Amino acid sequence: MQTKELKIRTKDGLTLLGKSWLPEEEPTKIICLVHGHGEHIGRYEHFADFFVSKSIAVYAVDLRGHGKSGGKRGHTPDYELLISDVEELIKVARVEHNDTPIVLYGHSMGGNLVASFILQNNMKELESAVLSSPWLRLAFDPPASQVKLAKIANKLFPSLTQSSKLDANLLTKDPEVVKAYKQDPLVHDLISPRLFLSVIKAGEEALVKSKDLKIRTLVMHGKDDQITSAEASSSFAGSESAELKIWSGLKHEPHNEPEQNEVMEFVLEWVQKK
Repeated sequence: MQTKELKIRTKDGLTLLGKSWLPEEEPTKIICLVHGHGEHIGRYEHFADFFVSKSIAVYAVDLRGHGKSGGKRGHTPDYELLISDVEELIKVARVEHNDTPIVLYGHSMGGNLVASFILQNNMKELESAVLSSPWLRLAFDPPASQVKLAKIANKLFPSLTQSSKLDANLLTKDPEVVKAYKQDPLVHDLISPRLFLSVIKAGEEALVKSKDLKIRTLVMHGKDDQITSAEASSSFAGSESAELKIWSGLKHEPHNEPEQNEVMEFVLEWVQKK
């Protein structure tokens, strides 16, 4: 396996840092990976190792405000800048591999971004998409007072960040993954009113527009996810272009559960289908 550091300059002048994992031979496909809120691409090394061993390259970048990339932690000035960052990642993969089919894969908040991207954009560069536990809706209703305060803060202090109070034990049944998450210096739980409200709005819009989905899409979700809504994923997957997979007994991060090999083998088989 070969790895290469990526550096992407955004439309508004930030530097996003990422990585590509490449098989020794020319890849049969490319996965462009978009991670979730508060995390970073370093948590997907095992994911990349698996797919590279199957001759599939993986390209990923730490989103703005995350990991080693620029930008205030947990904030974006505009949701469309995040969408633009996803597009730039795809462009990097396409430049380096002119004709290789590209699969856009998004987990959690990354799933929200991928859903928005494939509903908004021309799909000529993509073969298919995968949404993993996408944040289309939360699995719980935030207190009305909290939402009201977020709306006020979005007008007055849109970049003010506060803790999301995420319970890491809700990510996976694997205690070692939970421990590593808690000790990871690149992980954070900060989120701004602008980012929070933008993702909520984009998720609702994606659910409304899901009937217009044109690209082949796998939507998968852990049935025991208490962070993002499996019911919302089921609703999104109502299009003829979508396929739904609900993982019984799995939490928010199917790729980090003890059953991760089964999950990744399922994704591999789906991705390899014509």
